[in-house]
Amino acid sequence: MTRRSITLALSIALASTIAAAAPAAAARPFRDGDAYTVTFFDDFIFELCGIETMTTLTERWTFTDFGDGRMRLHVTRTFVPDDPRIPIEKGAGSRFIQPDGTEIVVGTPLLLFDPDGGVRALDAGRIVFGDDITSHGREDLSIEDLAGDLSSYYCP
Repeated sequence: MTRRSITLALSIALASTIAAAAPAAAARPFRDGDAYTVTFFDDFIFELCGIETMTTLTERWTFTDFGDGRMRLHVTRTFVPDDPRIPIEKGAGSRFIQPDGTEIVVGTPLLLFDPDGGVRALDAGRIVFGDDITSHGREDLSIEDLAGDLSSYYCP
């Protein structure tokens, strides 16, 4: 199982939850969530660094539909590779969806801990998606970095 397939499976589960919550326009908010831990061969690290390692993902998510068009999704996750040379990756964030379609994401979507201690990379802050995209906060990884070679961040 790869990081991409895990993310895809979670996206499908969340889409099903959101679809089930849509008719629930009652006075009480609809809430759903899950927590799980899985260990898998990390294709991402193998393809990027040439290192074979098993990685354990621990993830928790909570979805809330307030019934008036507002929704919130909160996710926390940690990737811990068995190989101690690879950084531990953590992330936490909340996505708020407004009735007008505006989305606001806040949190720390990416935090890489250096195996020798300290923080290797941090992306944190607030992003507003609407007619314009507004971003505030610390971004160690640019869009170009994320689309390019990440080996300097993940590989020993």
